[in-house]
Amino acid sequence: MSLARTAIGSIWWSMVENGSLTAVSFVALIIFAKLLDPSDFGTYAIAVSVIEVAGIFTNMLFHDALVREPKASDAHFNAAFTVSLVVSVAIFGILLIIFPLLAALVGDPRIGDVGRVLGVGLLFEAPTSILNARLRKEFGFRLLAIRTLIGRTAGAAIGILAALHGYGVWSLVIQSLLMTILGSATLVMLTAWRPRLTRELRPLADVLNYSVGAVTSLATSFATKRAFIFFAGVFLGVEKVGFLNLAFRLVDTVWAISATAISQVMLPLMSRLQHDRERLLRSYRIALAVGCTLIYPIFVGIGCEASELISVIFGTKWLPAAEPALWLSLLVFVQAPRLFMTSLLSALGKIESVRSVNLAVLAYMAIAIALTRLSDTDFALAVWSGSECLALILLTLSTYRKCAISPYEHLRILSAPAITSALMAVAISLTRQFLPNIEPGLGIAVLSVVGFVIYAALSLVLAQSSLVLGVELWRSHRQKPPTENS
Repeated sequence: MSLARTAIGSIWWSMVENGSLTAVSFVALIIFAKLLDPSDFGTYAIAVSVIEVAGIFTNMLFHDALVREPKASDAHFNAAFTVSLVVSVAIFGILLIIFPLLAALVGDPRIGDVGRVLGVGLLFEAPTSILNARLRKEFGFRLLAIRTLIGRTAGAAIGILAALHGYGVWSLVIQSLLMTILGSATLVMLTAWRPRLTRELRPLADVLNYSVGAVTSLATSFATKRAFIFFAGVFLGVEKVGFLNLAFRLVDTVWAISATAISQVMLPLMSRLQHDRERLLRSYRIALAVGCTLIYPIFVGIGCEASELISVIFGTKWLPAAEPALWLSLLVFVQAPRLFMTSLLSALGKIESVRSVNLAVLAYMAIAIALTRLSDTDFALAVWSGSECLALILLTLSTYRKCAISPYEHLRILSAPAITSALMAVAISLTRQFLPNIEPGLGIAVLSVVGFVIYAALSLVLAQSSLVLGVELWRSHRQKPPTENS
């Protein structure tokens, strides 16, 4: 099989994996939201925020390094398996000690028990992360998609049954653990190769430098959001964190799909052009203009219709999540450009710039939390918005230094879709004023049609150049399919 066909098949199965993960997660979220209280979601979100940061050091310690190492052998994978197993046991032991302290800090004793049980999942995820890396290196995305489908679907189904029987927050814990355990078991059963324990750890010297850099960058990015969620629980309480978490989940569900689609296309595209700087920067400008023209209205629409969407999908008890959902949706104006900037810098091998930005944002988050103590939800959202804006500013400056694309040029490219989306939001708000008593379901339909028509009409005037570039890009791709080497 040619490299091109292998890559296409891998992308397809990767999309199946990501799509099924998002779809099952969102459906389960809807059902859990109707069965559980906001405080249950808050307790779970706080515990998971700690587990996910710990998981970076157990599950991703050698993952990316093994995937990119051209000479990775069984010796490398066995050594990584051994170290990952030891690290997971050590971190699990630390979690057993610190979770009761974290629970006391938040003021919810359930967090201690929930966190320690969730930590068991790290003992399964860390070793199988080596199998995961080997499959990704060998383009075994089909098995990874099957693993995700089985683990995610079975775990969600059993977790929902537990919620129906009144297990409360523990139904979320059951779902999470079963997803991990069943997914890991599926991967082991379907994979012919088996890692083994070894004392020979010298092969890890080949991947250690990259592992440290990759894990540092990923951990700082993860830690920023997880620290925000955890300290929001400390200062605001688990119920308000439950509403915040639902708002994040609503926006992140759509964001995960769009971000995954963009990253799958942008990084390989720009990497292919990295030796032709003129074409690379031209493709970046086109992709930035077209991408933001397509992404902005989706999230602006979600934010403007957040109250209707939440009432219909999750129920009226979750309406306090509507305001945070609006804030988080409107942050698309600073989040979307960063996707393209990150892909450009990564394609040029400037990953250290991305890591520096992540570290600076994490430092900002720590200082902002210490100074404001997240005194209410609005303060918390302002702090989060500040972190997103800071990341955009720093990435814009990095792109200017490394690629000579000025902040003014970025502003010029983004102004048309941003203004058009803002006017669309105004039109939706005015329409709502004329329909004060409309049913939420009908309101979603009416407001969505109004938003679409207004955005499409304004785009023909204000963002016409972006639309033309998008059509040209699509036509050129259709007329000149990628070769095997590309």
